[in-house]
Amino acid sequence: MSLHPSYQHVVVHGLPYDRGFSYGEQTKEKIQRNVTYYKQPGKLGPWSSVSRVIHDCYIPGLQRYWPSGWEEMRGVAAGAGVSIEDIVMLNARYDLSHVKFEAVCEEKPAIKEKVVDEEQRVEVAEECTSAIILAPATKDRVVFTAQNWDMSHRLVTEDAIIYLEIHPDVSENIPTMFLVTEAGQLGRSGCNGAGLGLTANSLQSDNDQAPDLSTPIPPSGSLRRLFLEQSNYSVGLKCIARTPRHVSCNIMVSSADDIGMCLEVTPRTIFRSVISSGSEKPYLVHSNHFQTSPFLAQTQISDTYLGGSSWYRGKRLEAGLREKAQRENLIERDIVVAFQDHAGYPHSLCEHVVEEQSTNQENSGPYSGPTSTVCCVVYNLSKRTVRVCKGCPCEGIFQDFELR
Repeated sequence: MSLHPSYQHVVVHGLPYDRGFSYGEQTKEKIQRNVTYYKQPGKLGPWSSVSRVIHDCYIPGLQRYWPSGWEEMRGVAAGAGVSIEDIVMLNARYDLSHVKFEAVCEEKPAIKEKVVDEEQRVEVAEECTSAIILAPATKDRVVFTAQNWDMSHRLVTEDAIIYLEIHPDVSENIPTMFLVTEAGQLGRSGCNGAGLGLTANSLQSDNDQAPDLSTPIPPSGSLRRLFLEQSNYSVGLKCIARTPRHVSCNIMVSSADDIGMCLEVTPRTIFRSVISSGSEKPYLVHSNHFQTSPFLAQTQISDTYLGGSSWYRGKRLEAGLREKAQRENLIERDIVVAFQDHAGYPHSLCEHVVEEQSTNQENSGPYSGPTSTVCCVVYNLSKRTVRVCKGCPCEGIFQDFELR
């Protein structure tokens, strides 16, 4: 177990390349460790295959759809003393782990629309349980979005996660941001100074596919940062909808204006569930399988989640929130307590590592080895504050931050 009770808080300022360089310089060793880990044989596929996807697909996708993110990644690479390919790889870790790329990395023309069949399907970590809680559910009439992030336990023991606070140059007209992410990535969950918040959850569908190497597609993490770089909720939604992707994911987007949305994103379409201040149930929860009514009402796309704790984690979180939410009396402490639930231990909402019972002993992929809740975070979008802890919320030490 790492001796550090909390993750590193990294503060950066300026234009994309400059703030990226500062980020890379401040977290050099953590980034280098993450790069070394994911480049091990069997983690994300052969490097020759991964490298081709990065050069032919992700880099052109970043340059077209998120050029400022591309510049920021260039800065991170320079500051950390690694290659730009390494930083793009870290930012595409989710995408690269969700499909097998050998089939598109031959010297043959790329195969379009290559669906991942049963033999190619990859078992991935069950990442995260998330909630959006609107003002009518809370005592102080504030909006929260919150998450338990479940992932490889090595992120805890190696201090491989950071809190990234970004103050863009005034010329960019981008709000300040607070992000929780793996070192080297540009964001996993977060909130901004305009009162927008975002968390994300892993999903798998039979629409997920290795990318067409002739088509520029950025890593799906770009959708998250593009949303959080906006001051307007509607503009942020357009950024998500209009940016291509080749794997599925769930994105929970919310606003201090008392609106929240669950977006089950697939390569072809987005399934939505929406709540606002007038909704009968003023909160949304989600885990790692498709749940929205529009998805369940169709048959063209199938959920390929292989079963596990996702089937109960969201329900347990809702049970922990429901009573006080119905009484319009939720406070931040109640949300943290709800995330401390241990039903189904150790693979509970608050997941604990059991070293000798790793469920992925035979899998040499990026999620092999024990998993746990690596971070619990509660974003108060109305007050622009963040409460976050390293590791499980039942035993971690919470810190408080404020976006200024």
